[in-house]
Amino acid sequence: MTKILQRNLYREVADRIGDLIEHGELAPGERISEKQLCDRFGVSRTPLREALKVLATEGLIELLPNRGARVVRLTLKNVKDTYDLMAALEGAIGGACLPVH
Repeated sequence: MTKILQRNLYREVADRIGDLIEHGELAPGERISEKQLCDRFGVSRTPLREALKVLATEGLIELLPNRGARVVRLTLKNVKDTYDLMAALEGAIGGACLPVH
């Protein structure tokens, strides 16, 4: 039987912020208020900041040194690069799953 793994709080926060971005509640170019999100999700600044770092590596937000973070404004090039990367990853994963004879 497979054990149920405890999910990291920062990952849950990152997913929820990602949902806010996806649904337009946080608009492109909008500054992210750490205080408002901490209050909204009932978390401290530590998991929120870890979540923001994750979202920055995923390209959804940009971290502004000593000024917080804001939602990334997507350009046509960003979207094309993302789809190119996804296609390459899917191709690599598909090839790895072929049966060996």
